[in-house]
Amino acid sequence: MAKKQSFSDKTGKKAASKNRIKLVRSVISEKTGSVRFFEDILPVPEGKTPEATIKDFIASK
Repeated sequence: MAKKQSFSDKTGKKAASKNRIKLVRSVISEKTGSVRFFEDILPVPEGKTPEATIKDFIASK
């Protein structure tokens, strides 16, 4: 038989951090001249803005 779940059981659990953004970058290929797309999933730390996270990621590349 299934366990009954109350509202307090649902709200009492800590959920994993889901602060992530998807960064899609486009680059023009030197060989063919076509546009290539690159996707990256970046976690956004607590207290940091998505814009700052993107800026740091691009600076490290």
